[in-house]
Formats: sequence, C-alpha cells, structure tokens
Amino acid sequence: MERVWGELAPPAWVDSARAIYELLPFQRYRQLPFVDVAYDPRREEHWADAARVADFASQLPDGRGTVVDIGPGDGWPSIPLAVALPDAEVVGVEPSPRRAGVCAANAGRLEVGNVSFVTGDASSLPLGDGCADLVVASYSLEECADPLAALREVRRVLRPGGVVRVAYQRWELPAPEVESVTLLEGAGGTLLVQYARRTLEPARERRYTLVVPGAGEAAAIHSEAVVAAASEERVLGETRLRDGSPLGVELLERLAPYAVASLAVELSRWTTGWLMEALSEAGFAEVRGTLHSGERGRAYGRERIASGDAVDLEEFGVLSWEIGERAASTDGEGMVTARK
Repeated sequence: MERVWGELAPPAWVDSARAIYELLPFQRYRQLPFVDVAYDPRREEHWADAARVADFASQLPDGRGTVVDIGPGDGWPSIPLAVALPDAEVVGVEPSPRRAGVCAANAGRLEVGNVSFVTGDASSLPLGDGCADLVVASYSLEECADPLAALREVRRVLRPGGVVRVAYQRWELPAPEVESVTLLEGAGGTLLVQYARRTLEPARERRYTLVVPGAGEAAAIHSEAVVAAASEERVLGETRLRDGSPLGVELLERLAPYAVASLAVELSRWTTGWLMEALSEAGFAEVRGTLHSGERGRAYGRERIASGDAVDLEEFGVLSWEIGERAASTDGEGMVTARK
C-alpha cells in the first residue's frame, strides 16, 4: 500500500499538525467530555477523562502556579484542568493553528478565563525559561517530529523542582505490523482518507492522508467506502486493512485522480523504557512510571455502569478525583512523572 501510494499520490512529508490535525474541523467528533459535552457518569470514557484531569491537577499540590499543556487539541485537558485549578494559569501550546483557534473558542464559550492558547511546536516551545511549575502532555509528545528535543524544551521551561506528567500511547500492537484506514470529514468541505502502517520493531507509525473534494464523484466514492468500512474488522479504533480489501489499493486508485493534497508523517512511538530513559538523558530526576489514571477510571466506570447503581455528578466528581490521585501515586506503567 505504501508503494502504491507513493506512485499514485506522491505525498509531501510534513509534521503531524499539517498531516493530520490541521485537516480536521474538530477532534473526537465534538464529543470531548467537559469541553464539548457535560460529564455523564453513564459513559465510561467520561470516567477516564475526569480521572486524568484529577491526576494532572494533583501534580500541583497547592493549586497555584503556571501549567503548560502540550498539544491540547480542541482544549483537553487545558480547559477542564483550568477549571479544576482556579488559582493557576494554564497555557496550551498547540502546533496546529486551526486547533489553537478551536481551543480558544471553546474556552470562551465555556467562560474559562484562566486558560490561554498559543501556536507552537513542543520541540521549540514559545515560552520563557523556568516559567512553568507543571507541564502536562496527554498523547502529544510522541506526535512531535523530534520527541527528544521536546523533552529538552520541557525541562527548559520548567522551574527548578517543576514536574512533568506524561500520558502516552503504549505501543502494544496485536501483531508485528498493523495496517488500517480511516474515512473522515475534513475541514473546508473536504473529505479525508487516512492510511496508517504501524510496526512493533521499530516502534513506528507512518500515516498518509489523501484530501479529496466533498462533492461530486469523489464524495460518492468516499461515501461508498464508508458503508463498506462498517462491515470490516476494527483495530485500534480504526478499520483494519486486510489483504484484498476494497478500502486499500482499490480505493486509492479510484480517489487519487481527485486528490487535492497528499500528505504523510512518520512518528516514533514510545515504549515505557524508552520514555523513562529519554527523560533521564534530558536531565530529569525522580523519573518514575505509574498506573494510568484514565485506564483505572474507565475500568471503575465500566464496573459501576454495569452494576446499574446510579451515580450523581457530585459523587462522580469525588470518585474520579480519588481515582486520579491514587493512580498518580502508584507505581506502574502507562503514565510517567519526572522532576527537574
């Protein structure tokens, strides 16, 4: 598939902001808990997100200071974190100008005044030395073109004693190599076809995006593909690309003549050992792995939902906060804390 893509729609190799996030009108289909929709204790993903916000907030014990959120997407966790820490100032650094604009609009809509957003890349943060008490990153550092440079930048902007708290995608693939396709609505009336190839060794993801018009024959072909994808196997939240699938080379051949743009990005993916070693090499101390608060929150939420026990928002808030704090202080894998 990679070879055929290179022949039919030679891609421009760019960063993840341009190859992925700048092309999307919204993230998570405007379903971000707290940001887009109110917390609902009947949804397990809301338990996961609320527990992670509590986890991040617990890293600023007195609740005061400056928090930097790297890669907030459409405002998560920056916005709920600012609400959880009303005496702190939260700054979201987002490499995609479109995403940064959506973040600011969402904060304004929710009337959250102690959060702001700037456009910038983590490998060259547009912030002064020692300006931050806490840096948080949720599945974002691994999206950088140069993750090691990003870690050095995080250390630079932290004050002495400051903390970085990282949630990352553990590279646990169901096979040595996984191929998938995703069909999306793009910004500006476009449609997107994304093809991803992930490998365990090396821990790497290559993602290709074809941008086509949202009308005419291209739109008809894209719509047909969406229907076909509904009956295919899923993997990592996307449609698994099997040998001979009509969503592979066949779809690319049909849509390539209509392409408005073809983009690609290559990303190195963290393993727990690599991230901890990289933080140590960047000059951080007290590097430790902990349980993943989101996973713990999701598991607890699933259990409560299955039990049929009603949970009101007040209890939801208390329990999710407790889950987040406990996970952040319990050794494990899935999230990492380090101190300057």
